[in-house]
Amino acid sequence: MRYMLKKWSTDMLAIFETHAGAEKAGRICQGLGFENSFRVDAVGQSGGLWLLWRHGIGDAEVLHSAEQLIHVRVKKEADVVHIIVVYEAPSVSRRSGLWMQLRDLIQMVNEPVIIGGDFNTIVRVDERTGSNGQLSPDSLEFGNWINDTMLIDMGFKGNCFTWKRGKDERFFVAKRLDRILCCAQARLKWQDATVTHLPFLASDHSALYLQLVPPVTGNARRRPFRFEAAWMSHTSFRELLSASWDPNIDTRKALAKLEKVLRKWNKEIFGDIKTRKEKLVKEIQEVQDELERHSSDALLQLEANLIKEFDVVL
Repeated sequence: MRYMLKKWSTDMLAIFETHAGAEKAGRICQGLGFENSFRVDAVGQSGGLWLLWRHGIGDAEVLHSAEQLIHVRVKKEADVVHIIVVYEAPSVSRRSGLWMQLRDLIQMVNEPVIIGGDFNTIVRVDERTGSNGQLSPDSLEFGNWINDTMLIDMGFKGNCFTWKRGKDERFFVAKRLDRILCCAQARLKWQDATVTHLPFLASDHSALYLQLVPPVTGNARRRPFRFEAAWMSHTSFRELLSASWDPNIDTRKALAKLEKVLRKWNKEIFGDIKTRKEKLVKEIQEVQDELERHSSDALLQLEANLIKEFDVVL
């Protein structure tokens, strides 16, 4: 989770099926580095829905919450958006009344609305592997709900599926259970907004990454120098620090001299780790793209091996 938050800068984060509550949930939220959070804690080992956000997004007010949703209104200067995060229960009977509840919430709002999360169902037959050409009544009801509320699917980049199960080809199944929808007002306001299905790394669900205003890539060479906490774990770091510090010159000059040494050392030692991380994420994404086209035991085993190697590098 920390790697994903570092690689994909995030101002608001929704986490589903947390299986944690009370004090443990609070410690985890605080450890992820967000100043604010609202939780619908798990009941025993079932469910759990958290919404975390940073101060910089503006004023966030939680308007409504229930076992399967959190509704928050975010205002920053003249911009306002309603965010509704949803975790639909896997059981059809448990989520039977949720469509009506969400419909009422959306119809009460006359400002931009974005709603997303794990809906635990599909709307088209091509949103699952091994399609038999038929949709379940629950999927049809979900499609009708989207039409009735006049919501727009924001689309996506990346893998077609957001959930998968099975390590062998004969048992492998994948579906697009997670999505982000919005009202017409929000789509017109943020016409360049993108949704990306991130690689499967530590969960059977892919994380969905929404950027309302995709940033323009800056110049990496102008990135300021930062001390990396991971350096402390390397056996040669303290010796390097002692050998490189010059006590005979002004502190400011000594720091500048040390910075050059650490930049070079970081590139030679830790730069390799960062390169391996990026390479592994790329390889995992390529394998998962290939699995989307056709599954095989060899590909599934390769994916498992790459993810295991990625965990070791982290």
